Amino acid sequence: MLRYRPTALLVILVLAAGSAIRLAYPSDIEFKSDERWSFDQARTVLNGGPWPALGLPMSVGGRNPGLSAWIFVALAWISDAETPPELARAVQATNSLALLAFVLFAWLSVRPSDREPWLWGAMVWAANPAAVIYERKIWPPSILPLFTVGLIAAWWHRRTWVASFLFAAIAALMSQIHPLLTVLAGSFLIWGLIEDRSSFRWSGLLLGGVLGALPAIPWFLALFESNAGSDSQWRMLPLLGFYRRWLLQPFGFSAYYTIGMPHFRTFLAWPVVGGVPTYLVGLSHVALMVTMVALYFRAIRAARLSRWFRPAAVFGGSEPAGRLVRATLWGFGGTLTLITLTGVGAERHYMISIAPIMALWVGLLAAFPTSGHIVPATRGLLAVCCAGQLLVSALLLDYIHHAKVTEGYGATWAAQQEGLAPPPPLLKTTP
Repeated sequence: MLRYRPTALLVILVLAAGSAIRLAYPSDIEFKSDERWSFDQARTVLNGGPWPALGLPMSVGGRNPGLSAWIFVALAWISDAETPPELARAVQATNSLALLAFVLFAWLSVRPSDREPWLWGAMVWAANPAAVIYERKIWPPSILPLFTVGLIAAWWHRRTWVASFLFAAIAALMSQIHPLLTVLAGSFLIWGLIEDRSSFRWSGLLLGGVLGALPAIPWFLALFESNAGSDSQWRMLPLLGFYRRWLLQPFGFSAYYTIGMPHFRTFLAWPVVGGVPTYLVGLSHVALMVTMVALYFRAIRAARLSRWFRPAAVFGGSEPAGRLVRATLWGFGGTLTLITLTGVGAERHYMISIAPIMALWVGLLAAFPTSGHIVPATRGLLAVCCAGQLLVSALLLDYIHHAKVTEGYGATWAAQQEGLAPPPPLLKTTP
């Protein structure tokens, strides 16, 4: 156990830093029409108005289930939020709690010999710039990571009736926040059954699924009454954006999407001290690139000498952590990729919910060449990965604070209050 003490101390420091960054610059939250709608609905209900029957419009047509709006009513009530930054603070605190829950799960449920990749995964998730940005928003997908951690824990203990019940209930609830999450839960279910057909308790699954689906009744009724749909145009080949992001995003390569490429070029020279660009962000990206290439190179070289490329190992495997990753990579990712054939994009925000699993992938990648154990040299690479991402995340928020308006992020809430940009337009929704 002595060898885990430095890692445990580092986990505490990185999680504290990641949580602090999520909570930093509270007035510089992203605030567009979707965020305004969710905040307005929460305040309307708490001021005595009607509960919304349905949520935000979906990109494929129709409206999201009502739970995607009700979750913000609950957060606003718990936090007594009266302004958008206060409600966003509740979202940020929830995601900080998700980080802690992930570590507690790993500590309590994962065998000590298999635990270190999980701890490094927690640190990568805490530091990751994309996770930091998305986990600061008043947006339904941004509240999902805590549900994902709960789903992982229930899946892990699925052989008990209570865990099977919770797995189905959590899956039903998180799917009402974002319907595409039925695919993630279904992938977990299928990969669990591949290992052992009797691993779930079916009565628990049925009862949990039924009870968890009850809040969706108004949505189901509206769905059957509506002929809403998207005007999709089929493509010849699927888009592979999901897999490109899977390979790059856990290592911190996402800031260009957050602020747009013109601003990203300026950001690479950030911070500017006394009028002189330091290029600290650019140097951090170079360090992250070296780390990423080194970890992938070590894993590929080891894979050539192993049986990793067998279909049974790639799609199945016996170790539970790897099974979770493969269920997400091939089940969830494969479905998102196939959906692009219909003309629907596999958007980056669909991956908010799987941030902890993508980060776990980095920990398992580091442990793969040495049969599940992480050697000191690899710990050094992971430490550079976490430090570089923390630095990029902190400086990204600092850049947004100074720029006020960027291409992807838009105008911050503070900039709108200062009159530097108009407030977002009201989102038009139909009953």
